[in-house]
Amino acid sequence: MNKNFNLETKLNNTFIENNISVDQQQGLHTYLNLLKNKDIPTYTHSLRVGILASYIGKFLHLDSKALLYAGLLHDIGKTLIMKETLQKTDKFDEKDYEEIQNHTEYSYRILRDIYPFSADIAIRHHYYQDRGYPETLPAYNKPYSKATRATIDFYAMIVSLADFYDAATTRINDKHGEKRKLTATEIKTLMLEKHPHFTKLIEYLYHDNIFEDEPSDHPTK
Repeated sequence: MNKNFNLETKLNNTFIENNISVDQQQGLHTYLNLLKNKDIPTYTHSLRVGILASYIGKFLHLDSKALLYAGLLHDIGKTLIMKETLQKTDKFDEKDYEEIQNHTEYSYRILRDIYPFSADIAIRHHYYQDRGYPETLPAYNKPYSKATRATIDFYAMIVSLADFYDAATTRINDKHGEKRKLTATEIKTLMLEKHPHFTKLIEYLYHDNIFEDEPSDHPTK
């Protein structure tokens, strides 16, 4: 059976669970289809991150709909990155890193007029990781309250966590050493090592099988 079909079915189910209207779905697919036409692995990654971020949101009693949107759209800026760079799996150099880092700012620019809340999350979803970027964040899209700004920052961390987990479980590259797929134990160790501020949350997510001890090709259920 076509794996992309299975994943898109999961997305449709997640839309229903989050009361996403047909018009809203069409709006999201307008952007997602750009990714699909650019690079299928980036497209499927975005779907998985969106679904997973929404699951984490529900687990934490947060706004799972906002996290679904942000997760689905977090990498939309990669439509403006060279395909050769997106598909590179080894021997990344500083030039490659510099180019790929531009995707968060591209995402922000693409989204800010239509999905301003998601845009503010997208620009921040690598900010809290190792070698975080961009170096300087733009002002928030709206005069949000302090509480809303804190929510955006926290949601960016959640999307970052989902992004990192999905990359670790599905990509084969040499980013973390030799070029091979990481074992489940290595993935969990890496998750805990790279996100010490989320140690308890990561343990809970594994305990509740939102993160899997034996991840499949598509880790979201």
